[in-house]
Amino acid sequence: MIRFGTKPSTSTIKPYIRHCQNLDFNYPYVGQTRDLIDEGDAPRGFRLDRFLYPVGHGQKVFNAVTKAISQWEMFNHPMSELNYLNPEIKSGNTVVVVFGMMGLWTVNPARIIYEIENSRQQGKIKQAGFAYGTTMGHVAIGEELFHVDWNLETDEVNFRITVFSRPGSLLAWVGKPYMLYQQKRFRRMAAQAISTKCNGIC
Repeated sequence: MIRFGTKPSTSTIKPYIRHCQNLDFNYPYVGQTRDLIDEGDAPRGFRLDRFLYPVGHGQKVFNAVTKAISQWEMFNHPMSELNYLNPEIKSGNTVVVVFGMMGLWTVNPARIIYEIENSRQQGKIKQAGFAYGTTMGHVAIGEELFHVDWNLETDEVNFRITVFSRPGSLLAWVGKPYMLYQQKRFRRMAAQAISTKCNGIC
């Protein structure tokens, strides 16, 4: 959904979320971020980004970041506004993210696909997080995995975002360089929001 002028109200957004709950994903590679965390390439026609932000060391930090992700803290910054009917992290739950600048507002629906398994790399890395994918109505097309890694060998904890995407609307194609810039900016702000939430631990 794209709006010009005033920011869409809650009374507009809530019915839109209900509508989007019945929409299909707008890409065919649902769930593929699970296999792209450490290696591999994006599906053809998509751009792959792996973002990593060090947040500290040890189990307390890992637990704190895990909790922050489950509470959607990566959206707790001025660039975005998260809306939902149910905040629970479970497969099938639909949320929308509102972005706005200079009177242009986009309301972007996405649906949770999966939660990641407890570990990978033969148990060397403990992990937690979830992925959601875009549905019809989102200005982009793709999938995003928000997760935290705890390397049990080095004790390092990192907040990570693994995403493949491409523009999904005429507006996004025309403004592709700006969209890429904004995506990078969002990831930095998401990491800072997670770190702020864990302040005193991370």
